[in-house]
Amino acid sequence: MGRRSLGIALVIVSIVVMAGTALGTAGSGVTPVVIGSGRIDHAVGISQAAGQSTVIAEFTVDPGGTTGWHSHPGKTVVVVAEGEFTLYRDKDGTCRTRTYGPGDGFVEKRTSVHMGVNEGDTTVVLGVAFFRVPADGTTRIDKPDPGVC
Repeated sequence: MGRRSLGIALVIVSIVVMAGTALGTAGSGVTPVVIGSGRIDHAVGISQAAGQSTVIAEFTVDPGGTTGWHSHPGKTVVVVAEGEFTLYRDKDGTCRTRTYGPGDGFVEKRTSVHMGVNEGDTTVVLGVAFFRVPADGTTRIDKPDPGVC
């Protein structure tokens, strides 16, 4: 991993760990590990502007852990490797809930406001690909609790 990629990875880990603002809902019991970060230069159906990158990370969510309410700067693809992960989405003022198990995957759009929770008694492991990550490494945008779930 080059210096730039390592720097971006450290920024991302710091941002995710320190996530939470006065208006946002902080997560708890979630441990991210950035696996890699880089630019995709070939056409794969995902548009990235100059300075944007793709980040691949593994997230471990403890029993009772939550991501807090948030969105992402670009599309995000998530695959559940272990455990069951319940996703709450604010869909036009209505709560949408779905639980995903090992081998299940889902895509979050840039505009999706959501929160993931490990409601089980075993650890959840997620593989996550973040697209269109800005140069500052932000993969998560804290959001206030929409009050619909």
